[in-house]
Amino acid sequence: MYSAENYVVLSEDNILIPVGKFHIYEIPQLPPEFFEVKGTRILSITLAFDPPTRPTRGDSYLGITMEFNLFKGIDRESIVSAYVDADKTGSPDKFTGITLENLKEKYGSGILVDLSPGSSLRKKGTVQRGQVKIFPQSTKYDEGNMTLVVSCNRKWAKPDEIEIQRYALVASISHSDPQVNLYNRMRLQINQRSDREQERQRGRV
Repeated sequence: MYSAENYVVLSEDNILIPVGKFHIYEIPQLPPEFFEVKGTRILSITLAFDPPTRPTRGDSYLGITMEFNLFKGIDRESIVSAYVDADKTGSPDKFTGITLENLKEKYGSGILVDLSPGSSLRKKGTVQRGQVKIFPQSTKYDEGNMTLVVSCNRKWAKPDEIEIQRYALVASISHSDPQVNLYNRMRLQINQRSDREQERQRGRV
């Protein structure tokens, strides 16, 4: 729930997503001292949602499934384009898998953050958590913002029963050395990005 100098929590609560669609989030670029200072570096993503359920269903007890994937070293526009193209294939329950295969084939598997446990296991539940330990030699983490994609798919729940799914999302980044001022560095980036967005909005009026 709370951040500290060396521990940053980014959260969204009670977010609504249309079934069959996806949401995009950005995690600000990690500062140089995050990699330079010795210690343990952990990045964690947690997703929680409340779909209709039936314990007697053999294929899936979840009427709606959700999953998330985290990307690094690739621009947001390329990711959005890949998800949109996959959504047009007519396979709504497979568009996330199609997207990941296309992106890895085009840009390499290194763009996908290898969270543990993997997505195929995480998406079986309604509370999902994946984390990764980041080492100084880990690649692409210092190449701009990371992009988090949250997608929502229909299983057996009927469209007239549920069109919108709500969820909560938490991303946390920590460094074991309390001298690493991660919080202020990342807050500055978020504030600067918010200011730029407000400027763009004013320019459109």
